[in-house]
Amino acid sequence: MCSRSSSYQKNLALAVLSAAVLAAACAPPSARPAPFRIRPDSTEMGSLLGPFSGRVMDAATSTPVAGALVYATWTIERGSGLQAAAGYREHVGSTDTAGAYRIPVLAAVPSKDRVTSFSLLIYKRGFVAYRSDRRFSDLGPRLDFAQRANQVLLERWNDELSHARHLRFVGGGSAVSVLTQWELAEAAAELDGRKGVELRPGRGLGPYLVAAQLLTEADIKTRTRYDGTFETGPLADEPDTSTYSSQHYKAMGRAESWDVALRMWRPGPEGAQERYDELLTQLPSIEEKDSIATRSFISGERDLRGIGFLDAPRGLVVLLTCGANLCASVDDATALAEIIHNRIVQLYPLQTVAPRIEAPPGGKP
Repeated sequence: MCSRSSSYQKNLALAVLSAAVLAAACAPPSARPAPFRIRPDSTEMGSLLGPFSGRVMDAATSTPVAGALVYATWTIERGSGLQAAAGYREHVGSTDTAGAYRIPVLAAVPSKDRVTSFSLLIYKRGFVAYRSDRRFSDLGPRLDFAQRANQVLLERWNDELSHARHLRFVGGGSAVSVLTQWELAEAAAELDGRKGVELRPGRGLGPYLVAAQLLTEADIKTRTRYDGTFETGPLADEPDTSTYSSQHYKAMGRAESWDVALRMWRPGPEGAQERYDELLTQLPSIEEKDSIATRSFISGERDLRGIGFLDAPRGLVVLLTCGANLCASVDDATALAEIIHNRIVQLYPLQTVAPRIEAPPGGKP
């Protein structure tokens, strides 16, 4: 009798355990409360997990906007007490002929992880981009986004708007970077005070570079195997100009030792040499290697790796700094600096460099 009871209890425990395992396997990923409604006409809050749907319209004509980029990202964290970033997920799509978009529910997130945020970007050339979290007009928080049946009204682009500001609003991502390449030259022309002037090879100082062109998030992740997400934008030390540009890759949810910063100066051949020499006196533990471009050095301290190089023929100086938690060795930082210089060589060929053309009497160059 005791044997039967023990066997029954054992089988019952196994059945309960199996049911619990099955329920856990079928349970959806956990997520923070969403900051948006499920529908525009509802007071019920939505879900970060999705699914999402909406329609994109031209604000001026009320006609559908087909073929717009639909770029969605989720950030994920791990841990219950002490949380840590655990990567991100993304969805890339486009609007159909009716301007509609659909984003499936997020799946394949480990049960121990939690979804902490969702953001949506709609981008189409000729329009001001749309973000689900903030507005372009004043960069204030967007309060009218809805999970389903969301209505997106894209404003037409006009020449009074700033491409440099727009690129910073749009942000990064591989799919986004491809579609925003055309705006980089426009942004550089604004920063140089040459807005509205067509930039041609051989005119003035040649092609204009923006630091964001030289290194992508994918480059960093491929080299360092970092699986988190970055917030990108210019550094706060000084504004971008025609001779200076910067880009900050800030690791979301992590310390500065996971960040990457890129600074680029283009003061011309003589000025570049002077700037490079200044860096040699300003940074700690300098060791010249001359392995990249005309001259190069490595610099480092406990929490930071630094790589600088001078490209004398192009009048360029570049400084890359990478946190020690992200760049485990100076080799990682050097590899990223080599990617940057290779991209400079591609984007800024020497044969297109020419002296600045002086304006003829009574005319413009």
